[in-house]
Amino acid sequence: MEANKQIIEQVKFNLWANKRVVAWLNDNDETLITKESRSSFPSIIKTVDHIFEGEAVYLGILTGIPNQNPKPESIQDSYANLLAQSTAFVSYAEGQSHFNELLEIDSKYLKGSFAGHELIQHCMNHSTYHRGQLVTLGHQLGLTKAPSTDMLFYLSKKVGR
Repeated sequence: MEANKQIIEQVKFNLWANKRVVAWLNDNDETLITKESRSSFPSIIKTVDHIFEGEAVYLGILTGIPNQNPKPESIQDSYANLLAQSTAFVSYAEGQSHFNELLEIDSKYLKGSFAGHELIQHCMNHSTYHRGQLVTLGHQLGLTKAPSTDMLFYLSKKVGR
């Protein structure tokens, strides 16, 4: 049961961190959010969309229901998609009794059998990695006051810590 709590805590942390980043980005000039820059993805908003797409793909694998979200038409749509997807991940995780079921993946990017907890951990790490890119891109473009999205900071803010 302890492992389940850790997975649930990880997806809750992911939602918390995504909310903090979206709030920070929302406080900045939209022209900077779409401005081309040098990184894995050519802008902040394309990186936000990539985080969303990653979470959507892995939640779709876990639930067996492919992502049905339309392509975003605005920056606000991108933010809303990401937060809705992260919230859906929390709802999914809280509804599971375990995360040990093996799932087969056969895509152009990945093939093999993976336990649910492995897919979730990978997905949450993927989101964390790209949130770091958002901060780096933001700094390159002159954005300031990026929020802390470290898990220990999240845990330190919880009641009773």
